[in-house]
Formats: sequence, structure tokens, C-alpha cells
Amino acid sequence: MKFKKTLLATGLALASIFTVASASAATNDVQKVIDETYVQPEYVLGYSLDESQKAQTLELLGYDSSKDSKPLKTMTPDVYSSIMNVANDPSLQLYSSVKIQKSGSNKPLEVKIVTPQNITKVTEDMYRNAAVTLGVEHAEITVAAPIPVTGESALAGIYYSLEDNGAKVPQENKDLAQEELSALSNINAENSGKEGFDADKLNVALTDIKAAVADAKKKNSNLSKEDVQKIVEETLKNYDLAKSMTADQITLIVNFAVNLSNSEVITNSDFTKTLNDLKDSIVSKAGDTFKNINLNFDANGLLKDGGNFFSNIWNAIVNFFKGLFGN
Repeated sequence: MKFKKTLLATGLALASIFTVASASAATNDVQKVIDETYVQPEYVLGYSLDESQKAQTLELLGYDSSKDSKPLKTMTPDVYSSIMNVANDPSLQLYSSVKIQKSGSNKPLEVKIVTPQNITKVTEDMYRNAAVTLGVEHAEITVAAPIPVTGESALAGIYYSLEDNGAKVPQENKDLAQEELSALSNINAENSGKEGFDADKLNVALTDIKAAVADAKKKNSNLSKEDVQKIVEETLKNYDLAKSMTADQITLIVNFAVNLSNSEVITNSDFTKTLNDLKDSIVSKAGDTFKNINLNFDANGLLKDGGNFFSNIWNAIVNFFKGLFGN
């Protein structure tokens, strides 16, 4: 009996050490590369721009040839297909362009669309939400296009720049960020002008959903799809969005959140902090949009297994050793 108790205690200690070690091992290679490489800004231009449009776009992005000595990059269809893991389509039209530059660690992630009239489907906060999922914590990102385009390919330009500078961006991070951007932009476009819908509320709701999923996953490694769905649905209700969104639109968010919960993205120790900074930034500039909204809503409190992480570990270890030694 004493031997069994010793083994159980040892098993729990090992499990705790393993958990802490796993969390400590999670590093953010993306932000490290930004901090080390982007002291000077980097520019990624769309392949479809003609020479006049290139000059116009560079001016819009604030390019200064006397200071910006880094070679310009071009997002070509073959680079896009490689980055996005899709079939190469030479007819692909790529106009949206980006500038990425390092910012101070005490500054929030900033995205500025300098041609909002030409980026028709993606807002600044949608880019910011997707960039956080990609692993960006703090940087200055500028987006421009000389003609009306959706703006969705600009995110691929960020991937391209990061990877070309040595960042190891996992495919799942890229897929998740693109899935998120697509879901947000489509939902926003479909609900434009619809009573009860607000893009700021959706962006803030998504920061809460991502933070709640990350927190719940840390507490319960067996987070179920039903748990994730509850987090999404209750958070949307809190922000008065549930009635203005369709079932299909909510499913898009649920599917993204489930994929996020199964990824390594949420193991980054600064993931939740960056989301909170983004949330505060959106709320602070939204005026009365969030009046009478509970900004401290915690969807995890609704999960019946929330907070039982170590209890679950203990039960798993007890059951394991019971299997070895019998009851």
C-alpha cells in the first residue's frame, strides 16, 4: 500500500513537472524574428501591380529610399501558393501590399490600412486578431492597395516576409490565421448594415473566445467540442451578437475555436496578454459601443469541468496505477 502511494505521488510530481516544462518550452519564434530583424521596415508588394501602381503603393506605405535599404519583396502567385499551401494559379490577382516594422515591447500590435476605401472586406482589427493568432505580439503593420480589393492576401504577405527572414511559422498557425480572417471578413460583409450587428463587438468577442479557449485548455486538456461551442455561444450572447448572426456564421466561429483549441498556438505564454491588449485597444476607441456590456465576462465559469485541470491529472494517474496494481 505504501509503495502504491509513493508511486502515485511520484507520478503526480512528474506530471506537474512535465506540464510546467511544456509551458516553459513554448517560445514565440515569430515575435523573436520581428524584434531582431525588423528594425528597418520590410515591404511586400502585390505581384499584379504595374510600375505606376508600385510607386503609388510604396508612397502610401511610407517608403523612403534614402533610409529603407532592405530589398523589396514581391508576393507572386507561386510564392502565394507555397505559403498558403494551395494550388498555384498564375491568373491570381495580388494587389494588396504590406509594410512590417518592429515596435517597442510595451506598445500594442498596430495595424493601419492607409487605403480603407480600397480594402473592401478586411478591417484593421480583423488583421490584428489574425496576426495575434499567427504569433505577432507587437509590431507596426501597414496595408495599402491602389485599387479596390478584398485585402485577404495581405496576410500572406506577412507570412512570406516572416519566413523569408527565418521565422518558423507552423502551417497550422497560418491556416488558423487565414481561417479566422476569412470567417471574420465574411461574417462582417454578410451582416453589413444589419440591426444588432457590430464589427467591433465581434472582434472583441473573438479576443474573449480565444483567451477563454486557451485558458480552458490549460485547465482541462480534454476540452470537448461541446465545451468550445458553449464558450462561443455564451460569449456571443454577452456581446448581443447571437441574434444578429446566423447559425452558419456561429458555426464558422465554433469550428475556428475548436481548431484553435487543438493547436500549439495557445501554448505561447503571451498569447492571452496580447489578446487582452487588443481587446482594450478596440474598446477604448469604440465610444459607447460597449456601454452596458460586461467586458469582464468569463465563459470558462460556465464549463462544469472548468478549473479541474490538476484534479483531472490526479484522476488519470490514479486510474493508471489502479490498472497496474488492481483495486
